[in-house]
Amino acid sequence: MSLKSSAMKFFSNEEPVDTYTGPYVVRPGQLDILVRTPRSYEDAVAYADKLIDGCAVMLDFTAVDKATRIRIFDYMCGVSYIVNASISKVSESILMYAPSHVDVDKQAPRKTSWLGR
Repeated sequence: MSLKSSAMKFFSNEEPVDTYTGPYVVRPGQLDILVRTPRSYEDAVAYADKLIDGCAVMLDFTAVDKATRIRIFDYMCGVSYIVNASISKVSESILMYAPSHVDVDKQAPRKTSWLGR
């Protein structure tokens, strides 16, 4: 099941009409995604509050050292377990924490460039 069809089923009572499976823009008010780069362990508390409130949280761990990265990861994993959220690896340094009502379906990248060459 694609992310779009999952989102459409969650946010609407009608079935999707098109079969487009590529990226799409979520209309304002339908899903909040908090995208942040933590600078210290204390930032994790605010991110956890947003996850508990039902927002998806995407964290880029490039600005913190390894020890802080592990502490934030452990804290967010604990909160994710409590609220039944899922954790998805977006890239080597980016993780997405999604509430239970959000399905994350990561599509494998294609070998062609974005220019189609």
